[in-house]
Amino acid sequence: MTRCAIIGSGDRLVAVDALLRAAGSEVVRASPGQSAESLAADLLFVDVAPHELRGVLRTLAPGPRDQVVLTSRGLDGPTGQRLSEVVEQETACIRVGALAGPMLLQEIQRGAPCAVLIASPYASITLAAHAALRSPVCPVYRTDDLTGTELAEALVEVLCAALGAARGLGSGVGLQALAVSRGIAEGGQLFSRVGGQARTFSGLAGVGELIAAASVPDHPSLRRGLALARGERDPALVELCDALLRRVKDLPITQGVRAVASGAGSAASVLHELLERDPGVE
Repeated sequence: MTRCAIIGSGDRLVAVDALLRAAGSEVVRASPGQSAESLAADLLFVDVAPHELRGVLRTLAPGPRDQVVLTSRGLDGPTGQRLSEVVEQETACIRVGALAGPMLLQEIQRGAPCAVLIASPYASITLAAHAALRSPVCPVYRTDDLTGTELAEALVEVLCAALGAARGLGSGVGLQALAVSRGIAEGGQLFSRVGGQARTFSGLAGVGELIAAASVPDHPSLRRGLALARGERDPALVELCDALLRRVKDLPITQGVRAVASGAGSAASVLHELLERDPGVE
């Protein structure tokens, strides 16, 4: 039996907890201030906001023998680093992975089937996570493309915000379909520049997440976009957009979401500007 410790809070970690238990894994929840050594777990699942990750890691202090699986989405705002890079920078941990895929808590709690992706260049992590999470209702896919998986998860947060803003403005299905399709194209452009594998974005970590968001009226990742449509600002989303734009400048949807989240433009005006762009060749 795989012993798994979960560190953090939020719906995604609750969903992971449920999936682990359904697969028959032993699950322990870390207390505040508890170290990796005291947890003695085969896998450490960490889900905290990107700006909280460094502080949590300093307390957790995973070492070379530990295996950390990040379920957090996003990038480190001040540096633009991927979260696995933050783990490697702040700790002695070597083996790091990321868990991705549309893990919707309400569906998991009622036993609906789902699927997840575990990404790591270390086979020990992907195999251990596969054993810990796989059950009749949850197939577990594996990839060594950690870079692509983390960037896909980060970009999907931005694209979901764009989709949520479009819904908040009362747009029809056609415009929402445009947002999704252009978002997928933007993902392809990002991946062609940063070296992620194209199939990663076309899988669970990218397109899979977008399909889930587009299919669920109250999807958690859409709430940020709905708030943007109401005129609310989102500094954390601005940081995320900036981190992506440091890698590739010409990401129109990401640029538009940043403008709205920073208050530089309204959702309606940015949407109008995007629609006025020459679409070029499909």
